[in-house]
Amino acid sequence: MDINYGFNNEKEGKIVAWHEDATQSGNYILTVQTPTGTKIHAKEKRLNTEQVKELIDNVPKDSTGL
Repeated sequence: MDINYGFNNEKEGKIVAWHEDATQSGNYILTVQTPTGTKIHAKEKRLNTEQVKELIDNVPKDSTGL
């Protein structure tokens, strides 16, 4: 699943794993692989209903929460 991120959503990456934020309901911690191959973790709370469904259906959940 592709996503835009960064200060003004100027960067694009691919979500390769996710888990729910244990500190705040409705937030997700996404593992994003950048075009250069670097993996970063980011809290994302602005996913719409369609994005959440796509995330759950198509991206593996990070069961370790790391």
